[in-house]
Amino acid sequence: MSQVSSFADGEAPSELVLEPFACSSEADGAGAVRLYLSGELDFATLFEFRQALRAAQSNATIVELDLRSLTFIDCSALQAILDADAIAQRTGGRLVLVRGTGQVDRVMALTGLLARIEVSEDSAPFAARSLRVPAW
Repeated sequence: MSQVSSFADGEAPSELVLEPFACSSEADGAGAVRLYLSGELDFATLFEFRQALRAAQSNATIVELDLRSLTFIDCSALQAILDADAIAQRTGGRLVLVRGTGQVDRVMALTGLLARIEVSEDSAPFAARSLRVPAW
């Protein structure tokens, strides 16, 4: 059996190269945490994402998911976001999305997720603004 490469130079085009998932967090000291997501968020990285969401929600009233560096998202990750939003609503917290770009934003819009979850259009650095719990 021979192996055939479909790429002339032996390397995949940059749009086909998978970017590893990464998640980091930043707290504002006033009850809000921002999770910075980058790379590919799919079933293979779902456990790490859910752990980060759980930790953030247990330590903050407001959790903001920054999707701007995310390059791919699948339906399992969308369900995790919906689950986190349901937890936030049940516990009196908030889940806020900072919209992604390209494919991620299209998937969020096409599935209706952007209409169901609070979205922030504010791209200011997290520490430079305040996400306060609304006085209901």
